[in-house]
Parts: sequence; C-alpha cells; structure tokens
Amino acid sequence: MRRISVLNFKGGVGKTSLTTNLAYSLSSRGHKTLIVDCDMQANASGLIPKDQRLPITLTHVLRGENDLNEAIQKARENLYLVASDRNLNQAANYIVTVGLRGYNTLKNAIKKLDGFDFVFFDHSPSYNAISESAILASTEILIPCELAPYPVEGLLDMIQKLDETLAELEHEVDITGIIPFKLDKRYAITEIYLTDLKKTFNEQIKNPIRTDSTITRAQSMGQTVYEYDKNSKAVEDFNIITEMMLKKEVYT
Repeated sequence: MRRISVLNFKGGVGKTSLTTNLAYSLSSRGHKTLIVDCDMQANASGLIPKDQRLPITLTHVLRGENDLNEAIQKARENLYLVASDRNLNQAANYIVTVGLRGYNTLKNAIKKLDGFDFVFFDHSPSYNAISESAILASTEILIPCELAPYPVEGLLDMIQKLDETLAELEHEVDITGIIPFKLDKRYAITEIYLTDLKKTFNEQIKNPIRTDSTITRAQSMGQTVYEYDKNSKAVEDFNIITEMMLKKEVYT
C-alpha cells in the first residue's frame, strides 16, 4: 500500500485537483484507492454530495472517537473517501494536547487498513497538527506547483520547511514528483517558469498539467475531469501522471 501526501504550503496550486483526478484514474485501472481529506474546506470530500456523506469524518477518527474503517465511504468503483468537516481544527487541537499518541493516530490507523493499493492525503495549505499527522502516515509526497511568479523560490522555501518538519518528526519520505500546474502555451511566461523549475529540480519535475477550465468546472460539480469530459486536455495530462505513478519513479 502506497501512502502519498499531496502537499504544498500554498493555496490554489492544484492539490485537490491532483488528488481527486489521480486517485480516480488509478481506481479506474483497478487499483483500490482511498482519499483522506485533511483540509477543513473539504474540497476533496465534494466527490460525495454533502447530504450523502457519512456522519463520521476524519475529525472523529483523529479524536479517537471512531475507527478509521467507520469513516471510509465508497465514492466511485474502487475509489473510497474519508471526508473532512468544519470541525477539523478541533482535531488539530486535540492532537497537540494528547501529544505523540495523537500525532501517530492516523499513521497507526492507515497501517491497519487491508486491501488498498493507494492512499492519498489531500493537505490543507495551512500547516498544522493535521499536516504533521498526515506526513507521518505517508511514505511519499507529491508536490503540485502553480506556474506563477517566483515558483522556484516558493518551492525551495517549502522544501526547506518540509525538511525541517521531517527532521523534527524523525520521519523519512520520498518525493515522487513535483507536478507543475497551469501551463498555458498561449503565454510564453509559463514556459519560462517551467524551464526555471526544471533547471533547479531536474528529474523531480514531472509532466505539467495544462490550463484547462474542465478542471474547475468538474470540481464545482463534484466530478473528476474523467467524468466531466473524458476527451479534455486535463485527462491526457493526468493519464501521464498516472503512468508515472505506476512506474514508481521515486526520488529522495
């Protein structure tokens, strides 16, 4: 079972889009996949309509009130979800209060899962105790990065902070890849940003996701791009990332 944090300490860079579409793509190929929504905004949880979600969420699991299996709900064929809610900050406070046992709750619960091939943790841009818990539960990290001004500086700062966090947690993870988002070939500047990233991070930079309104439209309807428009540019790009994941190209 591969346990992957989709992480960037910045909002609007494509974390949820990468999580939901990559998870769907893998599940459609027969890989049993779980999404754990670690963001109180609950965007990834949108794969299931709010009135159809289980009343047990990640908040209850992290507070020790329910078992993880009680919070897992089927979203699509081979695709499952642990939803978030607006009370997730209470779980973060609980983890800090409890200490080490609280931080390890998610990791220990995930290790007991049986039958899953992939587990994705969709992170909040706000770094907190939930972030640390999900990182501790992960063995790999995917980093989405928007092709916007100063992407190299932002990523270098983020990776430095991540390294400090991992050292404090005494935990190691592999960076499976950095995924550039919003490549728009109508504007040369996004190609320049991509070139700068490749110069700095080399093989860690993977196939970019092109600008495609399908991504936001699909998410607004609680769908993946595969369900909204299977012939979109976004589907082509996410398929390439899926193949990369299945080849397990991991760089430390």
